[in-house]
Amino acid sequence: MTKILREPLLYFLLLGAAMFGTYQLVSDAGFSGNQPLEEIVITEGHIDALILGFERVWQRPPTAQELDGLLQAHIREEVMYREALAMGLDRDDTIIRQRLQQKLAFLTEDIASLAEPTEGELEAFLATNQERFREQTRFSFEQVYFNVSQRGRSAEADAELQLADLRKSNTTGPGEDSNSSIDTALLGDQLLLSQFSKAYEREILRAMGSQFLGGLQSLPVGSWQGPIESGLGLHLVKLSERIEGIVPPLDDIRDLVSQDWMSAKREEANEAFYTALRERYIVTLAESTVSDLSNVTASSRKD
Repeated sequence: MTKILREPLLYFLLLGAAMFGTYQLVSDAGFSGNQPLEEIVITEGHIDALILGFERVWQRPPTAQELDGLLQAHIREEVMYREALAMGLDRDDTIIRQRLQQKLAFLTEDIASLAEPTEGELEAFLATNQERFREQTRFSFEQVYFNVSQRGRSAEADAELQLADLRKSNTTGPGEDSNSSIDTALLGDQLLLSQFSKAYEREILRAMGSQFLGGLQSLPVGSWQGPIESGLGLHLVKLSERIEGIVPPLDDIRDLVSQDWMSAKREEANEAFYTALRERYIVTLAESTVSDLSNVTASSRKD
């Protein structure tokens, strides 16, 4: 008896029996054999779609035998799909619910995409969303690097001493060349990227990290500053040029502005569509849920 209970086949048969039992309960006709036959219509369009899908994969049309296999697979899918719906297997399924929601959203997006923006609409969209299209600021600078892992606690003190020396050398008299006797590449510790020329913020972010970029953005031009921290260590930085990002004219970024305008319109269409649908429903929350929400709202106001 114990051996039988351990057989996976037994549990498979029990699961099958439970599924068919559930179907019989929810189906008016059950499996009595008296229910009317459902018709599955295979149109020329269905067949053409199956052939086209096969050709895309195999780069040739299917043979008669292969086409029959495609048709049988399509029929099998349709039968199983209808039976699953009849058994209510689509209910309370998170994946199916999300997919249906997406398909409904795609319908409204497709409708919104039919409209082409006018010149005036693009200009107005660019004017109200300038930060979205503004070019990144560019920086030119040199740096002296101090490896915290190697220097330990002395790294910050070493950086401060070097900064004082650099600032002294940076103070020049009439006719003198600033830093003419100092090769900063020989100072501090070795770093692969010690100088940047007209580098965009994204390039600096990729090479030096967000902490360094944040410190760099606030530096004045023309003098040694620091130390600035990064994931690599400490840095003394002399910013020689900052080129503020500008918003290019519409003609230069027309395609980008048009894409973003279309995306914004799709979002607006989705929201308007949902708002219209939402008005058709009355939502009743459980009393416990209402109480919990009230408590959360009250506590947030106190904070």
